Amino acid sequence: MRALFRAYLPLAMLALVACSSKSDRPADAWAPATIPAPATTPAPAAVVVAQDQARKCTSEPRTDEDDKRPRCGVVALPPTPSHAYRITLDNGESFTACDITHPFSGKIGRGMVTMSFKPIDDRSGTVAWHFANARGMADTAYDYALSGPGEKMTGAFRANSAVCGKTAGLGGCAAAQKQAFTSTWTRIEHCETAQ
Repeated sequence: MRALFRAYLPLAMLALVACSSKSDRPADAWAPATIPAPATTPAPAAVVVAQDQARKCTSEPRTDEDDKRPRCGVVALPPTPSHAYRITLDNGESFTACDITHPFSGKIGRGMVTMSFKPIDDRSGTVAWHFANARGMADTAYDYALSGPGEKMTGAFRANSAVCGKTAGLGGCAAAQKQAFTSTWTRIEHCETAQ
């Protein structure tokens, strides 16, 4: 009988533990043994402060070019493409526009024709032409629309008014001889306003 008792002793102990109330057991009977933390030497205060400052980010503006503190919540955005273009008309004449999203002008015809652009958006607008020399002046206007990829666009111009001019004290208006023409707008990185 003793051998039989030994065989069932572990099972009996397990049943007793499982059936006993929790108040009968010590509070930490089933808690894992705690491992003491290893003894370390404290870091010098200067090192702790430097590490804390390195981990923190700031929302303050940069104090100078050497300010390397990380910025909180700042996501670096890709640079926006330049709005500067070299505009070449279909007759070969060209000029530079530093920002085609704002009003700009250019001169052609040995400086006698000023083209004044008023964009509606970055792909369309109106342009007023003003011709002046010693013998007289003339004005007309065109609508323009740009198409194609931003690196190299095609500009289509369509006359939207008559050509009106004055010479020798007389004035008059007539339909524009060239009702439509094209141009090429090539993006440039740095704007140089030299004609």
